[in-house]
Amino acid sequence: MRPSWGKFTVRGSEALDSAIAGLVEKVGKVVEEAVPRDRYQALILIGGYGRGEGGVVVRNGMERPHNNLDFLLLTENLKADAAGRLVKNLRMRLAALEQDLGISIEISSVPASKLRHSPCLVMWYDMRFGHKTVLGDPQFVPSLSRYSVERILPEDINWLLVNRGSQIIFNDLLIERGALSDEERQLVVKQAMKAIIGYGDALLFFLGGYHWSYQEKNRRMARRNDVPESFRNLYAAAMEFRFQPQYDEYLHRDLDAWMREIRESCEKVHIECESRRMRARNWTWEEYPSLCLRHALRANPLALRATAKKLINICRGLVSGARANWQDGLAYRAAGPRGLLPACYPAVVYGLECPPLLHWTQNALGARDASRNELRRAFLRQWGHLVDPSFFKVVDRLGLDLDSRDPNL
Repeated sequence: MRPSWGKFTVRGSEALDSAIAGLVEKVGKVVEEAVPRDRYQALILIGGYGRGEGGVVVRNGMERPHNNLDFLLLTENLKADAAGRLVKNLRMRLAALEQDLGISIEISSVPASKLRHSPCLVMWYDMRFGHKTVLGDPQFVPSLSRYSVERILPEDINWLLVNRGSQIIFNDLLIERGALSDEERQLVVKQAMKAIIGYGDALLFFLGGYHWSYQEKNRRMARRNDVPESFRNLYAAAMEFRFQPQYDEYLHRDLDAWMREIRESCEKVHIECESRRMRARNWTWEEYPSLCLRHALRANPLALRATAKKLINICRGLVSGARANWQDGLAYRAAGPRGLLPACYPAVVYGLECPPLLHWTQNALGARDASRNELRRAFLRQWGHLVDPSFFKVVDRLGLDLDSRDPNL
């Protein structure tokens, strides 16, 4: 008898939800055959389809899932190297299933023991309330009471904003190259929508209105009179796109002008979010790196692992660059290369005209110069190396050269 998982989509038909349930069952069987039961606590479906709010696209009159199916295996009694080999094996097995079904399937793993003790990150909060258990103990994930909206780390929300916003930087490089194919134009639209939702989610959090459900966040944003109407409209459109994308509404637009509009709205949201997170007002972007890094140095003093990492970075002196005084120098070194990315982000994404800020960002990113084009490339190079190595596969597929100064190469 098929498990009762409920809806997988918001706009999809009953037939599509049933088809997705069939895919999920097949993935579950692959995992069940490959992984001994005493090596996992549960296999869960996360992301939009795990929430019951996955996207649906209609092509040639046929409904199809728009996004990947994202699975998370919560392992038990497995060391990191063994878990890595296991996931690699599962991905190989699922590759054949992907080809047969025509949908991307992502699977990753995390030790169940880590979830019992990890700080409250937004992804764990979303996972706790927005998932479907495919195999294993259905009560394990709901029992993780440490993951509540009140406990989400504000620093993690800032990282969410920068993570999603990095897609704006990538879009800018792609548009700058010119002569986009239909596939590339669709990618620009899809990434822009993800960025808008990321900014909106961050704003809702700092306004006290975050929720794991996309539908509920959409309703809450629509009711807010303290958010500019222009951004509320962007957020609502992005949410509708997430539920059922209509690419034709965007593909014939001037994408460069559209991205400028998005950046202008998002910059105001970013300022509001950071003002609330750092509890500071009336600061400028030129002052921001110092404020941001000093705040990061002081944040979460009781988080032993994060504090130890800061101390290691300070002792090793992993980074170098212009620093105005010993406090900024300490904060700079404590951040480490990865921790510098949020401080660098505004100068790269918003096209700011502030030479001191641009030169600071150049030093922090190890860029060749402080031109906007080079800062974009340097940021994305660092992003690929430090955050998402799979990003370079997308770069190669699209033929972008992150090492070149010439956008036409």
